Amino acid sequence: MDTITLNVPTLQVVGLAAAAGLLACKLIAPRRDDDAERGPPPAWLNDLEGDASYERIHLPEWDNGAAWRRKNGFKGSDYVHGPCAAVHVPRYYLRGVSGGVGSKLVGAAHFGPGAESHRGLCHGGTMCSLMDDVVGWTGFCATGACKPWSGFTVQINTALKKPVEVGSWLRLEGEIVKIEGRKVSVRARLILGADVHCDAEGLVVLKKKS
Repeated sequence: MDTITLNVPTLQVVGLAAAAGLLACKLIAPRRDDDAERGPPPAWLNDLEGDASYERIHLPEWDNGAAWRRKNGFKGSDYVHGPCAAVHVPRYYLRGVSGGVGSKLVGAAHFGPGAESHRGLCHGGTMCSLMDDVVGWTGFCATGACKPWSGFTVQINTALKKPVEVGSWLRLEGEIVKIEGRKVSVRARLILGADVHCDAEGLVVLKKKS
């Protein structure tokens, strides 16, 4: 009878291999941003803090950190507003209009190293993510005041017009252009100076009143 010899690695060898794999993942994984690496936001964003026509949007899941989120049922960090997001919006400001139409949401978006695609330029999907975020949050302002999670984003048509360089801060805007019943139409854009890098038209459907 032939003898078959199996070379089974010991637990010690398996453990060393696993540790090496984890170390390799940490070394090659794209680094995510944090506030220290981003540097200060653009001056115009801080100017909105003192502008009486704009109101800062405060949300506990954005403002209170990871421990608060875990305690209240969240499973991770916010995809766009989290402190380590690759493309990060630290805060939004609302210029509300009674009745909703004309209400405008403004924020600053930072594109970090984790958003990179081709050599110093950011992935187009990062701009699409921002359009999704600003369209949704603008739609939540259909009364002229922000009512978080009061509806659902159901459609976004996005046009990518100009690439974004890694490390850039851009201005993010959303505006309500029409309201028909529960349907809220929003236009959004991502700009740097006179350059439009991305624009979108989106539709938010508000929840039925209970």
